[in-house]
Amino acid sequence: MTNLARKIAEPEDISSQNEYIAYSKQVHDYSPAVKKLLDLSEDYVPGSERAFKAGQPAVWCQANGYQPVLLYALGVIPVAYSEMGRYSAREDMLIAEDFYQFPVETCSMVKCTVAQWHKRRGTGTIDKILGVASSCEPFNLAWEVMRKHGYDVFSSEVIYRGPTVEGERLEQLVKFTVEQMLDVAEWLTGERRVDEDRLRFEIARKNRLLVKLKKVLELRRTHPFYMKSLAIILTLNVGLNNYFGKPEEYEAAIDELIVELENTPVKEKDLKAVIPLVWAGGTGQEFGIYEAIDQAGGALLGLRSVPFRFYSEEIEPLESIARWVYDNSTAGAGVYARNVLDSEVERLKARGVILYGYIGCSFASVDREMWRRFFHEKGLACINLEGSFQTGAPTGQVLTRVKAFVEMLAA
Repeated sequence: MTNLARKIAEPEDISSQNEYIAYSKQVHDYSPAVKKLLDLSEDYVPGSERAFKAGQPAVWCQANGYQPVLLYALGVIPVAYSEMGRYSAREDMLIAEDFYQFPVETCSMVKCTVAQWHKRRGTGTIDKILGVASSCEPFNLAWEVMRKHGYDVFSSEVIYRGPTVEGERLEQLVKFTVEQMLDVAEWLTGERRVDEDRLRFEIARKNRLLVKLKKVLELRRTHPFYMKSLAIILTLNVGLNNYFGKPEEYEAAIDELIVELENTPVKEKDLKAVIPLVWAGGTGQEFGIYEAIDQAGGALLGLRSVPFRFYSEEIEPLESIARWVYDNSTAGAGVYARNVLDSEVERLKARGVILYGYIGCSFASVDREMWRRFFHEKGLACINLEGSFQTGAPTGQVLTRVKAFVEMLAA
């Protein structure tokens, strides 16, 4: 693991994302399980690249969705390209803008990812990129640019289900998505097939972990401060989808975490003091925002990005994945995601919603504004944040807004 040697006395001393993780391990000194999860997160990208150089197939892909389940069944490590943001800085943004001529207003996540791929060219590391055309238009451009610069790129077609799509049209979409997955298999292995037993194993593993993480979320309701905001969002938004590239180690750490939570006495003062919050957004790389939430007494007890539906184990595995895609909130209009948020707010009796997105992502900003208006009309406080994706401390203005929002809810 790439642990930092120096102790960090105060969060104000932190200058990088990896230092935030090191600090979080210090804060969670009482929890071996949380520290193991943070170790796995810290080593996710470098560990996957080491495994690739040692002969293990790996591919850059999305941080969530169906891809990791399929890729593990194909014997390939899914490496979330969004995790590369923690290694980026201002000069990486300039690589995308100056070398590749990306407009300045382009989403910082896309520019950072392109720069990281640029710096890895010719180094013998992971050279395959699996995209999904429904991610966003700038990423569609990024994949084409990387293809021209030596990467092996495959982008599956748009996966979308309108609010009224049922019956025969839905069945056509399911068949289409099965064919897309077979295309991916052929691209990666040379064979237009997937070992169904291995795929069933991965589906069963995912369902098992969904049960365990739901258990963790329920236990956190009575232990809201046991696992801080950065640790829980990394464990759920990335870990639950990709297992940090190490499925067995990830599940073992989750099992250990459940035991810890079950054997920790409930602190009534924590239950009285906590401000339950729902996080609506991806895993923002401005880790200081999570620290600001913790310092103000908030706890991220609900997360919109966590999948809530199980995969069917009663039907053919490829069909099971396709139906999961169209039944889950990630496939379709923003109203689906809003409904997930609303159910989380009700379940947790949340006192506020934090809407987070990246500067330059106009697509997501529309959804966030719709959600903000919806919850304001219901009388629930929201804060809409836009942050940069590259590494480094968030601006003082953002931290001040976060703390003021949480403290307002406390008052």
